[in-house]
Amino acid sequence: MYRTNNPYQLEFEDFYLPFGGKLRSDNRWIILSKQIPWQAIEQQYSALFADSGTGNPAKSARVALGALIIKERLGVTDRETVEQIRENPYLQYFLGLPEYKDEEPFHHSLMSHFRKRFDKDTLATINESIVFNARDEKKKDDPQDDSSNAPPTANRGKLIVDATCTPADITYPTDLKLLNEAREKTEEMIDRMHEPLAGLKKKPRTYRQKARKATQGLSGRGEAEETRSPKDPKGHSQTTWLSQAESPHHR
Repeated sequence: MYRTNNPYQLEFEDFYLPFGGKLRSDNRWIILSKQIPWQAIEQQYSALFADSGTGNPAKSARVALGALIIKERLGVTDRETVEQIRENPYLQYFLGLPEYKDEEPFHHSLMSHFRKRFDKDTLATINESIVFNARDEKKKDDPQDDSSNAPPTANRGKLIVDATCTPADITYPTDLKLLNEAREKTEEMIDRMHEPLAGLKKKPRTYRQKARKATQGLSGRGEAEETRSPKDPKGHSQTTWLSQAESPHHR
């Protein structure tokens, strides 16, 4: 269930601070809040929910999108995003809250639901609106700089708009993973180069099975950790490294 919220933000002077004082108008979050078309986003967001009238009401579009923007701008985890919102009155104003409260506005697990409700096309439309609103604000501040009557200029390139809320599915490039990928690509090149010579020349040995086994043994304990084999007859433990499994000297 979704309840339509008032998309209009109260003035920052009216934001209630229990410890006194007022918010600054030149704060980056207050400036950004004026550039985002909250009303249009609210209309699109409310259409995603069925009007059943039952169940717990979902968080507003401003809270959902605002939390995603805060997360990407600060570059923090979901849990840390909620903690930052709890501690910062400017972030609570950015989410459309009427007053500062020293409590979590929502559980950090809801961040995954917020990401599912804002797809790439929606975020691209929102980014375009932010750019247009920022340009309109610049024209208001500098009315003499009015280029609406100027003749159109030729296209001088491509404008890339950053979707600040789009999650990036990028794996963490550990040294072990990079080494293993390099090994697999090298083996693939060897296979391709030897394919025309199949039956004429013997294929070079790559020890791929030993290397793969050593990689799997290291992947669960860190790239710098060594794997230990059973003790030799003298009682000394033997140490096997990934580089040894691949080296031609350890055949």
